[in-house]
Parts: sequence; structure tokens; C-alpha cells
Amino acid sequence: MYKTIVCAIGPGSKERAEHLLRTAHALLDADGTLHLAHSVERFPSLGTQGPDDRAVSIISEAEEKLSQLCRKLPMPAPVHVSTGRAADAVLAIAAAVKADLIVVAAHEPDILDHVFGSTVDHIVHHAKCSVHIDRIPPAPRQ
Repeated sequence: MYKTIVCAIGPGSKERAEHLLRTAHALLDADGTLHLAHSVERFPSLGTQGPDDRAVSIISEAEEKLSQLCRKLPMPAPVHVSTGRAADAVLAIAAAVKADLIVVAAHEPDILDHVFGSTVDHIVHHAKCSVHIDRIPPAPRQ
């Protein structure tokens, strides 16, 4: 069991996010803290003036969706939404909260993973704590 867990919630279905949260919660000490992390990667340049109204709206929407997921947990969980590369954001949050575990979901690799490397791969190789990779099976095609 772990005292401080960062659960990285990426793009994908609500069901996948809920599954990942259940996994993270199951690994958490009874008096531990679970942090939810999400990064908005494909984001317009913020420039030197700071985020515009659209940027603030995108971040607020992500925070609200994660907060709704947290309501299903038996305890409060801080939500961290940032912009930029997801792997870097998750690692920064884990370092800031002194996490002893990062929980991430793997997916089937695609061509972009082979060219640029995957988020999970980067986290595994650069994390200062343990990493739990949850291999969520893809949703069946209809």
C-alpha cells in the first residue's frame, strides 16, 4: 500500500478513467492521499500575456470533469490540471507532492509512440518513485 499516489488521467473514456481511479484507490493506504493529474497537451500558445478566455475555459472544463470523477471516491482527492507534455506534468506533480506511486494507463502502441516515444515510457524511465502501469484492454469495436 502507498501513502501518496498520483493517478494520471489521460484522454479517453469515462469508464477507463473510473477503472484507473479504482485501481489507484485500491493501492492507497487507508490514510493516504490520492492526487489526480491531467495535462492538456495540444494547447494554443499562451504567449507572454497569460492564457486567453479559451485556454481558461479548456482548463476549467478538465478540472470540472476530474472533480466529477473524484465525487465517486470515498475521500477527497486534489485535482491537478496543467498544460504541456503529459509525462513532464505528471512527473512534476509527483515530485511536488512527494508521491511514492504513479498510476498510469497503457494503451496499444501506435506509430506516434514509435516515433516520439510514449508518455508511459517517459514516466517509467524518469520517475523517482514506483510506477504502476494498468493495461486497460481496448473497448470492443461495434
